[in-house]
Amino acid sequence: MPKTSHMVARAVAVAASALVLAVFGAAAPAPAATPAAVPAAAAQQLTLGSDVDHVDVDPVPCAVQGFQLRFGNAGSSAVYADAFIDAPAPLTVSRSLVSSYLPAGYTLKVEIDVSAPRTTPPGAYTITVRAGDQRMSLPVQVEPAPVNDTGNLVRYMPVSASSENLPHYPACGAVDGDRDSADWGVTTGWNDATKGSFPDWLQVTFDAPVAVGRVDLYTLDSAKYPAARYGLSAWDVELQVGGAWQTVAQVRDNTAGEVSSAFAAQTATALRVVTLANNEGVTYSRVVELEAYAS
Repeated sequence: MPKTSHMVARAVAVAASALVLAVFGAAAPAPAATPAAVPAAAAQQLTLGSDVDHVDVDPVPCAVQGFQLRFGNAGSSAVYADAFIDAPAPLTVSRSLVSSYLPAGYTLKVEIDVSAPRTTPPGAYTITVRAGDQRMSLPVQVEPAPVNDTGNLVRYMPVSASSENLPHYPACGAVDGDRDSADWGVTTGWNDATKGSFPDWLQVTFDAPVAVGRVDLYTLDSAKYPAARYGLSAWDVELQVGGAWQTVAQVRDNTAGEVSSAFAAQTATALRVVTLANNEGVTYSRVVELEAYAS
């Protein structure tokens, strides 16, 4: 065949091949190589440990208790890894997941708080930590709830708030039995987390309906932070009676560190303080301690 004719035939064949691909689609590419599976031994290079062999838990608000999780990589290569912390109800932990980059030979140390509501049955529980193929069991002993012989109805009760300025000013800091403003931000006191926004609220829910006839509120008042400048100046006291909230006392233009509000006793399932203003201006709600009594 002449060279010209050969070239024409080749061009026709290429065009025909292109037409087939256009109509029926391109041929499937060759399968990509399957990544090599990570050897089982690699997962075993993760390590789990604790600074204690067990945890004692007192079922009271703001109790400081828990353990230091030691999450390590004993391998020769850096890894990204997750550790899952599982606590049986009604126990709770401050973190249920620790996710971190772990260089070779490195051990991460993380504080894990453990808490339990006052109604938790005393006895033995177990917290489980999982990371890769590793498992760690940590015994927990929940102590009997303390007896409240103070007359203060909110002592040891569950407490919540519109927001919490953590870690130093949790809601439970306002019902921990410490009225001393000198301990503000160290071991006691609630501060909201929404600067410049009012109202805020602090709420205590009773285990069972109780008669409440007086509420004492201690706002921030120390030599460094006097109430007339940094304490709450206005708030409402509310009781939940028959499922509905009722305002039973109001405080306005306050400059004192302690204010006692007395009213006709009512049987309530919860108590709430709605904060409205601060002497510093539109800043924060600051409650060192909240107490309630039958009269």
